Amino acid sequence: MDLLYKAFIDPFVQMGAAPDLLVQTLWDGLVAGVLYSLIALGFVLIFKASGVFNFAQGIMVVFAALTLVGLHEHGIPAYVALAITIVVMFGLAVSVERLMLRPLVNQPDIILFMATFGLTYFLIGFGELIFGGDPKVMIASELGLPSGAIDIKFAGGFVSLQKIDIAATIIASLMVAALALFFQKTRIGRALRAVADSHKAALSVGISLEQIWVIVWFAAGLVALAPASCGERVRKCPSRSRSSR
Repeated sequence: MDLLYKAFIDPFVQMGAAPDLLVQTLWDGLVAGVLYSLIALGFVLIFKASGVFNFAQGIMVVFAALTLVGLHEHGIPAYVALAITIVVMFGLAVSVERLMLRPLVNQPDIILFMATFGLTYFLIGFGELIFGGDPKVMIASELGLPSGAIDIKFAGGFVSLQKIDIAATIIASLMVAALALFFQKTRIGRALRAVADSHKAALSVGISLEQIWVIVWFAAGLVALAPASCGERVRKCPSRSRSSR
C-alpha cells in the first residue's frame, strides 16, 4: 500500500505543494515531447511510404549526431559539418533504397522489418568504426544554439527555462510546420500522400516508388538531426528537480 501511495499519489501531493515544480515538470515534458515527436514523425514517414516499421530510426538519430560531432572533431567548421551531415544522411537514404528496399520488394513485411534490425547493427558498428565508441559532447554552442537558463519567479519558487530547450522547441516546431506545408503544397508531397494511400494506385499514375522511398528516408534522416543535437539535454532532463535546484 505504501508503494502504491509513493508511486501514484505522493508525486501529485508534492506538485500541489510546489506549483513551480509542477510547471517545471510540464515544461520539461513539453520540450522532450516535441523532440520525440520528430523521431515519431520519422517512423510514420517511412511506414506510410514503404510499409516498413523502421526499427533503425533511433540509431539514425545517434548516427546523425556522431557524424556531426565526429566531423567537427576532425577540424571541420560546425556549419560545414552540418551541411556534410545532411549529405551523409541523403547518401544513407539512397543506399538503403538501393541495397535494402529494392531487393526486398514484394517480400513479406516481417522480412523488411528484420532488415531494419540489420541496418541498426550496421550503423552501430559503422559509426563506432569511423568515429569511435567514446562518449561525445554535442557541439551546440558551435552551431549557435544558446546556453544558460532563464529563471522565472513563480509561486514562491522559480521555474528554470533552459535557453537550448527554447531553441530546440522552436526549431522542432518549424521543422514540423515545414514538412506539413511540403506534404500539402508540393508535387512531391502530394505524391508521398498518394503512395501512403495506395502503392498500386500511385504506380498506376506513374509515381516512382524508388524515388519516394529515397525522399522519405532522407526526410527521416533530416528530422533525426534536431533530437540528435539535443540528445544529451533529453537524457539530463529527468535529473532536474526542485531539490537539485
